[in-house]
Amino acid sequence: MLAKPENRAEIFSDWPESYYREESLSKRKEYLEEKLRADPDSAEDRRRLEILNRRLCVKGKDSSDLFIRSWMMIRICENDRISFLNRKSKEKELRENLKQLCILDEKADNVLIREWKDFARTYLIICCNSHSYRTAAFGLIPMSDEKTALRIAGEIDLVTRIIPARFDLEEVCGTFRETVIDVYCRLLENGDAYWAEYNQD
Repeated sequence: MLAKPENRAEIFSDWPESYYREESLSKRKEYLEEKLRADPDSAEDRRRLEILNRRLCVKGKDSSDLFIRSWMMIRICENDRISFLNRKSKEKELRENLKQLCILDEKADNVLIREWKDFARTYLIICCNSHSYRTAAFGLIPMSDEKTALRIAGEIDLVTRIIPARFDLEEVCGTFRETVIDVYCRLLENGDAYWAEYNQD
């Protein structure tokens, strides 16, 4: 019933793999801060903390993943009609979300790409385990693994290419898009085949 005490030595002996295995972003921050107190000259860990501070939002006892929030905010723009009157405001909104994802005005170094991979893995697992995501017709009809995978592929394409292309921003999303697709193909069983099937349509 009682939580087992954490073995800090074990955590730091397997660094940074142990950092990415930890699901709680708040716990990751604790580990990072402790690691940096012991080794303040670690450029990679300072960069890791900088990115985590962009991703993690803490309000009181609650925390949220701002990468997931920004992804969803871009996702819901699917049906937005872009006109002369709202184009600037819609582009501003998209740019803000791309900045939150560390895509705009950010160097895509190895540490950032690793964080994107972690985000993509987290989000894909949420989708695959979500009853509502894996159903159609108001949650009444379950979808097969193939249809779920194709739905996820469509969402990746929408967020990383189709919507940014409306504002000539698809090129700046290139590395992020490649990273998410790579995680999709590796994480999902038959992911490569599903991605190829989606792109045939």
